[in-house]
Amino acid sequence: MWNKIKNWLNTNNRLLWTSIIALVLLGLCGMYFVGPYESARFYLDEHFFFRKFLPFAIVGIILLFALSKLSKKWIVRIAWVLGIFSLILMLITVFCPHYVHGASRYVFIFGAPINPYILMLPAYIILMSNWLSNEKANKTRTMIGTTALTLFIVFAAFLAPYIFMAQVYTLLFVIIGISARKNFQGVFYTSIAIVIAFVLALGLGIALFPHVQHRIMDFGNYASHISTYAITTSALVGNTPESLAALPRLPNLVSDFMFTGIIAKFGMLMGLLTLAIYGCIATILARMSKYATDKFNKIMNTGTLGLFAIFVLIGLAVAFGLLSTAAYWPFISFGGTMFLTWSVLFGFVLAINKK
Repeated sequence: MWNKIKNWLNTNNRLLWTSIIALVLLGLCGMYFVGPYESARFYLDEHFFFRKFLPFAIVGIILLFALSKLSKKWIVRIAWVLGIFSLILMLITVFCPHYVHGASRYVFIFGAPINPYILMLPAYIILMSNWLSNEKANKTRTMIGTTALTLFIVFAAFLAPYIFMAQVYTLLFVIIGISARKNFQGVFYTSIAIVIAFVLALGLGIALFPHVQHRIMDFGNYASHISTYAITTSALVGNTPESLAALPRLPNLVSDFMFTGIIAKFGMLMGLLTLAIYGCIATILARMSKYATDKFNKIMNTGTLGLFAIFVLIGLAVAFGLLSTAAYWPFISFGGTMFLTWSVLFGFVLAINKK
């Protein structure tokens, strides 16, 4: 048994594993000490979010370990199953909507809310990488296939209306298109065209959907102001009466504003430590992408890095009042679908980049 564990440690990136575990522990710590400020508004149990998050953290780590042992062939197979399942759920959000906070983003299966737009992310990156790394593939068909998949997801997100994820998939398509531009220039130019179309469609979405306008014009201004105040009034180590007073006023504290909550509760040094861990993971992904000899690995690592950077940068922008949108901090924000999605994606990354 010890030899198997030792062999597994030697074939996987231990620094990446350590960074992920550190973030998970940080998220659990945040749920326990910051969660009560959020749960006090809705639940009698002050540790409600910690109790809900802990099982997902355990399952996620087990899933991360299991997937890291798979071969590329099995990863692609799992991506197909996960992708088809997610696309079906997306159709349900469009034709049988169940609105939560103004958007049909969840499908309830046996009472459990599943976000198909989040669930699709690992499958999207794997399938796109698989198609765009195939030198023998017909370039025209590949361009049409990858574009059609992306447009389907973006349009479904617009119809939900779940504009945030439409933005994420549009940016992700551009990042992957840039990574594959040497072999598939058509995909790269198409991704740029989709960005232009998306900007125009976003303007139309703001005009048609009050939910989008409300998130951008009203909710974000209030929440971002409180978030900025909580951060600027926090101590270097520990908290202050001002920073603690701001916590109960923040909506979605354990998800969108978890980073703010960690700083307000534990101090600026804890926030800098969180950013340092995120920076470490981003550096590892960048090095994996740079030194990858296989095109599939290179595109996948670049796509994962791009997605990771999108969520962290959006989270920072929301925390400091530069953007007004949702922010899901990788591995520390509350949300079962999101946490398991990151676990699956990084399990794939560890498996593909085994030594």
